[in-house]
Amino acid sequence: MEIAVLGLGKVAPELLRRPLEPLGYHIVALASAAELRAHARAAGPELCAALLPPRLADTDLAGLIAELKAGPAGRGLSTVVVGGGERTLRRIGELGADAHLDVPFSDADVLRVLGPRVRKKKLILLADDSLLIHKHTVPILKQAGYDVIQAYDGEEGLELARAQSPELVITDVEMPRRDGYELCRALKSGSATAHIPVLMCSSLGQAADLQRGFDAGTDDYLVKPVSATEVTNAVAELLAGSMPASRELILVVDDSAMTRLLVSDCLARQGFRIEAAENGARGLEKARLLKPALIISDYEMPELNGFEMLLELRRGSDTRDIPVIMLSARDSTRDHKQLSAAGARACLVKPFTKDKCVVTVERVLAERRLQAFKRGAETYFGRGTFEAVERRAQDGGGDMSMTRAESRQVTVLFSDLAGFMPLAASMTPAEVIDLLNQYFDILCPLIRAEEGDIDKFVGDAIMAVFEEREGLEPSGLRATRAGLAMQAAMLDFQPWRSPRIRTRIGVNTGMAVRGDLGSRDRREFTVIGDAVNRANRYESACPAGHVMVSQSTYDTLPPEAVAEPRHGIQLKGVKDPVTGWVVLSLPPKAAEDAA
Repeated sequence: MEIAVLGLGKVAPELLRRPLEPLGYHIVALASAAELRAHARAAGPELCAALLPPRLADTDLAGLIAELKAGPAGRGLSTVVVGGGERTLRRIGELGADAHLDVPFSDADVLRVLGPRVRKKKLILLADDSLLIHKHTVPILKQAGYDVIQAYDGEEGLELARAQSPELVITDVEMPRRDGYELCRALKSGSATAHIPVLMCSSLGQAADLQRGFDAGTDDYLVKPVSATEVTNAVAELLAGSMPASRELILVVDDSAMTRLLVSDCLARQGFRIEAAENGARGLEKARLLKPALIISDYEMPELNGFEMLLELRRGSDTRDIPVIMLSARDSTRDHKQLSAAGARACLVKPFTKDKCVVTVERVLAERRLQAFKRGAETYFGRGTFEAVERRAQDGGGDMSMTRAESRQVTVLFSDLAGFMPLAASMTPAEVIDLLNQYFDILCPLIRAEEGDIDKFVGDAIMAVFEEREGLEPSGLRATRAGLAMQAAMLDFQPWRSPRIRTRIGVNTGMAVRGDLGSRDRREFTVIGDAVNRANRYESACPAGHVMVSQSTYDTLPPEAVAEPRHGIQLKGVKDPVTGWVVLSLPPKAAEDAA
C-alpha cells in the first residue's frame, strides 16, 4: 500500500517514513499536482492516502481532493492536509479533506491521524500483566480479524496507546506501575486518546469495582472468566460505536474536565467533530471563530457563565442561530423558562446518561436541519405551495393522491423583460443567469412586501398571486402598488447598460381556480383560469417601463390613483376589445397600513 506526499519538501517524507514504513506502507514523494494525478491513476486502490500542503500554486486544493476521491483510488483514499495551523483546520470540511496534521509532528501524531485511516485491520491494545491472558485472548482477537499490540502493565499500555492510537484498549484492572482505573483515566483525559473506547476485563466483579471502572471512564466492563464469544461481541459492539469524525462540529463548553470528556467522548463515538472550551469566555471566542452546528454549555462557569454566553451569542448576527443545549443542575420550571427565553433549545439536567445526551443532541440537530430545509423550501417554492404542504403535513399527510381545487378571487401579476431574447443571445450562459438573478433579487422582495406569492418564474418572467386576506388592502391595490415599486426599482437597475433594461408589468383581478396541479409525484399549488391568462395578455400589451391593469383591477384602486386609459386593446384569445389602464401613481399608504 502507498501513501503519496505532495509538495512538502524533503524532510517531511523522511519523517513520515519512520512511523509508517514499519507498518508496511511505501511513501512516495511528489513535486506537483500533475505528478500526483498521474500516480493516482497508475496506483489505483493501492494508494490509500495522500498528504497535501495547505496551498497549491498551480491547482485548487479542494478541486484536487475531489478529483482524487472520484478517481481510481475511490472514496477509500484518505486525504490529509499537513500544516497551515488553525486557519487550515477550520477549512478541512470546506476543502473536503479527511483530516489535518499540524506541524511540527511526532511519530505519535502521524499514527494518531493516519493510523486508523490506512490500517487494513482494526488495531487493539491488550494491557494485562498475565501471560496466560495474552496467550488466551490474542489468538481470539486475531482470528476475529483484528491486529493486536500487547502491554504487560498500565504504564506500558499508556505509552503504546499514545504512540500507535489503537481503535480499542482492553485492560485488566490489577496491574503494576499503573492499574486499569488509572490507565483508563489517563486515556480519557488525553486529547489524543480520549476517543479510544476502553474495555475493562477483571476478576474484580463487585458492584463497587464496576462503579469505579465506569467512574474512570470505561465504556464496558467484563468480569473474568470470559468466553471468546463475550470478548468478540463486546469488542464488535464498542468498535461499531466508534465512528470516523465526519458529522457536524459540536462545541462543548464546561469548566469541568470530566464533563467535557464525558460529553465529547459519547458524541465523538457518533461521528461528530468535537471542539472544547474550559469556560464561557473561551467558548464564546471559539463559537465566533468556528461557527459550530451546536453548542453544549454548562450553566455555572467562571469568567462568563452559560446564560451570559448564550445572550452574547444571540446578539451576534453570525452566531444567533447556533442552537445551544444547556447543562445544569437546576431543574425548576423557572430555570427552564429562563433558559428557553434566552434561546436555549434544550436543557440536560445533571447528572445525565450518555444516551440521554446523544438523544437530545440528535433531536436538536434534527430540528435545525428541518428549519434549514424549510428555509430552503421557501426559497424554491412559492409561499402558497409551501403553506399548502405544511397544512397537509399538519393534517397527518392524508391521501397524497387527493387533490384540492376551489374558486377564489385573486389578482395575478406578470412581469417580463422587454427585448430580453436578443440581449441574452449576446451574453454567455453564466452572464444570463447572473443578470436574471440580480433582476429577481431586486423585484421579488417588492412583491413579498405587498403580501404577494411568487408563484413561478418562466425564463425572465415572474408570475405572482395576490389573494384577498382579512385585514389587508384589496388584492388589486396591493398588486398595483407592487408593480409601481418594481418599475421604480428598475430605474436604478444596471444604469451603465445602454439601452437600459426595461420591464413590462400586467395585472388582472378575477376568479381563478386555486389548487394542486401536476402529476402524483410532482405538483404545484397554483392558480389557473381566464383571470391568469388575461393578466399575461395585459403584460404583453403594456408599454415597456409601465404597469397596465385591467378594468377589474382599476376598480379596486382609490379615486386618487392616476392612470391613463388605453381603449380598444385586443387580447389574444379574447373576442371583444378591452380597456387597459396604465397606472402612473397611487396615493401613499396610510400610516397604520404602512406599519
